[in-house]
Amino acid sequence: MGAAALRDRLGGDLVLPNDAGFALARQLQNTEYDTIEPHAVAYCASAEDVAHCVRHARDRELRVHVRGGGHSFNGWSTGEGLVVDLSRMNHAVAAGPVVRLGAGAQSLDALDALRPQHRQLVTGTFPTVSAGGFLTGGGIGWQTRKFGLGSDRVTAARVVLADGRTVRCSATEEPDLYWALRGGGGGTFGIVTEFEVRPVDAPTMTGFETLWAYEDAVEVLTAWQEWAAEGPDELGTSLVVLPGMFGPGGRPVVRVWGVHLGSAEELRAALDELAERAGSKPLSRTVGPRGGYAEVMHEALCGSKTVAQCHRTGTGPEAEGHRHPYTRQSYRLTGRAATRAESAALLDAWDPALDAVGQERYLLCIALGGAANRVPAAATAYAHRDARFLIGYQFACRDMASDPAAQGRLTALADRAAVALAPLACGSYINFPSSRVSEHWETEYYGDNRARLREVKRAYDPEGFFRHAQSIGHRAPTTEVES
Repeated sequence: MGAAALRDRLGGDLVLPNDAGFALARQLQNTEYDTIEPHAVAYCASAEDVAHCVRHARDRELRVHVRGGGHSFNGWSTGEGLVVDLSRMNHAVAAGPVVRLGAGAQSLDALDALRPQHRQLVTGTFPTVSAGGFLTGGGIGWQTRKFGLGSDRVTAARVVLADGRTVRCSATEEPDLYWALRGGGGGTFGIVTEFEVRPVDAPTMTGFETLWAYEDAVEVLTAWQEWAAEGPDELGTSLVVLPGMFGPGGRPVVRVWGVHLGSAEELRAALDELAERAGSKPLSRTVGPRGGYAEVMHEALCGSKTVAQCHRTGTGPEAEGHRHPYTRQSYRLTGRAATRAESAALLDAWDPALDAVGQERYLLCIALGGAANRVPAAATAYAHRDARFLIGYQFACRDMASDPAAQGRLTALADRAAVALAPLACGSYINFPSSRVSEHWETEYYGDNRARLREVKRAYDPEGFFRHAQSIGHRAPTTEVES
C-alpha cells in the first residue's frame, strides 16, 4: 500500500514532505528535532487509522514513531519513518465510574473538558503533555502524593498491536499487557489509542509560589526536601533553581511552588514551617485564592493564558505556548532528602558562575511519595515505589547556529550534573530521560520489573516492530540517545 492508498484509507490526514504544512507537522516540543524529516506524518482520528498505519509501515518496512504531545526529551516520537500522531484522539469524557481518555488528549484540554462533569484526572506539571506518554511512563505530578501515579488509576486501555490487531487490556483481558502499559513506557508494546481512567472528584485547592534569593539556596533546597518528604499527602510541590536571566532583578533565584488540597490556613502554616526550616524569609510569597481543581491547575501552568493560547505556538490560530530550545539533561529518582552537603554538591553542578556567560539552565525537583509509594513495586511496570523525588538538570542553547561549541559544552555540563546526582539516585524515570544513555539503563528505569517487561515484549512484539532508543529490549549505544 503506497502513500496515496494510505491517505485514502485514513479518516484523519496524511502529510508528506512536499505537502503544505509539513514543517509544522514534523515539529516536536523541542526545536532540536526540526531538522528530522519523517517519511510522513499521519494525523490519526481513530484506532482504525492507527491500525492502517501499522499495516502500511509493516508492508513498506518503515519504522513507526508514536507521537502524542511531542514532549519526548530525546526525540523518540520522531524519526525517518512514519510518525503516527495521536493528537486528534483527544476526547475526555466521564462514562460512569471511569473517564474515557484519548491518548492524544493534552492535560489542559482534559482538565477543561472534565470541569463541567465534576471529574478530574491526575496530570503532570506541563500543560500540553498528552495522556499517551504520560500514563504509559507512570505519570507523576503535583497530585502524586494524594492520588497516586496517573498510571495507577488506569483501569483499561485499547491498544493497536504490531500485527495490526486492536485489543482491550485490563485486569482480566490481556492482563500482562495491561501490567506493562502502566509504567513500561510509550511506543514499546503497541500504540494505545484510548485509556479508561478512574477519575478523582474535582476538589478545591490552593496554588502557591515562593521565591528565595540564591544566597539561601543550599538551606532552602535541603529544607524543602525534608519539608516535602514529611508533609501531608495534600501537598504537591516542585522546586526549581533559575538563572539570572529569569530571576527578579537579573539575579538567580529559587522558586518553590505547587498546590495544596487542604485548607488555606494549613497551607500558610506549612509555608511558615518551610521558612523556619530554611532559616530565612523568602523574597516573596504568593498564596492564590482557593478554587476548583481545573482552575487552579490552569492558573499554575498557563497563568493568564486561555486554553487556546496555552497550546504550543503554531498548533492553532491563538496558540502562543513556547517551545523548548536545544537541551541536554540529566535526571534521576532519589529515595530520600539530601543532606546539606549533598544539596551544596547539587548546586555546585548547577554552578552560579555560569550566569556570567549567560548559560540557560535549570535544577528541577518534584516531590513524590505519598499514595504512589503505598503500591507494591511489582503491581505495575512502574517499579520506583521508594522514590521520594525526581531531581534533574537541563542545560539549553537557543541559537545553536551562532554557537558551534554549544553541543559539547551542554553535554559536558549534563555529564557533570549526572555525577552530582549519582550518590542520591535510586533509579530513573522513563518520562524524564537523561540525554546520555547509561550502560545499565534498563535496570535504572525498570528495576526488578525488567525481566517481566521483556517477557511481555516477546509475547506481544517478538520482532521488535515498536522500538526507540530506550524501549525495553532495545540495545542503545552508551552515548547520547539516538532519535
